[in-house]
Amino acid sequence: MTRPRLSTTDDSTDRATRRSFLAGLGSLGFVAVGTATGRTSAATDSQSTDSQPGEGPFTNSDELEGFVDDIMAERIGTTTPGATVAIVSEDAPILTKGYGAADVDADVPVRADETVFRVGSVGKLVTYTAVMQGVENGVLDLDTDVNSYLGDSAVTVPATYDDPVTLRHLGTHTAGFESALDPDIVADPTALDPLEVVLTNHQPSRIRPPGDLVGYSNYGAALAGHVVAKAHETTFEEYVQSKLFEPLGMTHSTFSQPVPDDQPGDLAAPHVRDGDSFLAADDVYINMRPAGSLSATATDMAAFMRAHLGDGAVGNTRILDADTAEAMHSRHHVRHPAVTNWRYGFHEYGNPEVNLIGHSGATVNFTSYLLLAPDDDVGIFVGFNSNPSEGPKAVVDEIVAEYELQQAATTPTPTSRPGGQERAETVAGEYSLTYLPQSGPLQVVDLLEHLTVEPAANGRLRTTTLEGDARHWVETEPYVYDEVGGHDVLAFEVTDGEVDVLNINSEPTGVYQPVPFHERQLVTGGVLGTALSGFGLSLVGWGGHSAWRQWKQYRTDEGFDTEDSK
Repeated sequence: MTRPRLSTTDDSTDRATRRSFLAGLGSLGFVAVGTATGRTSAATDSQSTDSQPGEGPFTNSDELEGFVDDIMAERIGTTTPGATVAIVSEDAPILTKGYGAADVDADVPVRADETVFRVGSVGKLVTYTAVMQGVENGVLDLDTDVNSYLGDSAVTVPATYDDPVTLRHLGTHTAGFESALDPDIVADPTALDPLEVVLTNHQPSRIRPPGDLVGYSNYGAALAGHVVAKAHETTFEEYVQSKLFEPLGMTHSTFSQPVPDDQPGDLAAPHVRDGDSFLAADDVYINMRPAGSLSATATDMAAFMRAHLGDGAVGNTRILDADTAEAMHSRHHVRHPAVTNWRYGFHEYGNPEVNLIGHSGATVNFTSYLLLAPDDDVGIFVGFNSNPSEGPKAVVDEIVAEYELQQAATTPTPTSRPGGQERAETVAGEYSLTYLPQSGPLQVVDLLEHLTVEPAANGRLRTTTLEGDARHWVETEPYVYDEVGGHDVLAFEVTDGEVDVLNINSEPTGVYQPVPFHERQLVTGGVLGTALSGFGLSLVGWGGHSAWRQWKQYRTDEGFDTEDSK
């Protein structure tokens, strides 16, 4: 059966505050000045480029710029104080533009070629590109035990299971590490440790066999970066600087923290909401640098996207052979054929039958999204210097929809296979995400994210979350359900009448597993308030004052008051 194409509306927007909050925790999971009203003029050397689109979807660069201007005008000053955008098509940048304020206190505008944004987990794509360079050069192999590359390193992956952890597992988040969410975020740069020390002191347990299930892991990405460094007898920061940033002319990009004083450009300030306006906040630092410490301009991200769209090359500069780039962009792990799956480092976007790949990113007060449409030779990057309820992916969604990079969803057609009501009753229950911690103080996030599945009439399903977000689903294939009035897909894996896994198209970074009865929200709800209180205190330790303010805003937005949290 041909599955309906999904439109690009982000289903998580309906659960935006909760998603934004989680992104700030764990996603470590885009030249002119824009204002909040109307179209704006460009800053010097910072608007749409002289390159004109050819046969791709962007046939008129002025119209594209006007469309993006209108999208950003709705957000600057309300959703985020500043943003930076890069769009490339057919191996050329056709729009690199900054909007709003890089720092509201200093009244400094965003400039696409000068203002450096923290891009969070979008930087993982650089890390995994470095891995593929090592594979191409014969220094690394995707299916070899990573311990073989660690040599005299203090980091060793324990032999918990018969099969070892490999670089392929690290690039698809299937190594089986327990999630800790926090990539060791610190508020003081003097608290940054060498990567080897961080990986040794913060090593998570192996809780699943490798290659089994997707469970997003910052630790796994950081370990991949460490393997790159050990294999090339250098530091991770020095490797990507010499082998990726310098060849591509990404002069404003760095994984170093704090950003060196002699680094070109100016770092945008992080911001938090203060009523109807924004305040510049203190920065935080990522100890697991390969997982999320990249800082870059929109123009630099345009160069990176061009290299991937250009089969590993920009002009005469090649960072990957064409075969290597193709291998990186091919599927390396399939969760389920009806939902989004994993390429190497990239996850699929939207309809899995459409060749769209990307990655989101977030630190405590920065968010970003990068999308590639290889079949259309299009790349889109958007970054915000805030962590709002509606992030950069919503901007990407609108661009994708407007220019029909994938078709809109159709009305679900119910399956003709009998037994639909019985199947609906089989999958009913409560589910937990694999990328959320199952122990420790951050386990409360797992409780917040539990998904309840209930049977409805005619073999349909109804799903709800803790805060009451309800959606309805039609079975289009046995154990595969399309959202009613939306664009998401549920795909259950069932063995002998028992659910093993629930895959959700809009959640490529993990899968859902059935929750034992004693861990369900009906049972744990009575202790949830106490857990939330302790969780808030734990945020102070890892994220500093900025994270604590964000958590308080989250509690306010979600309706938690002081008494509820005690």
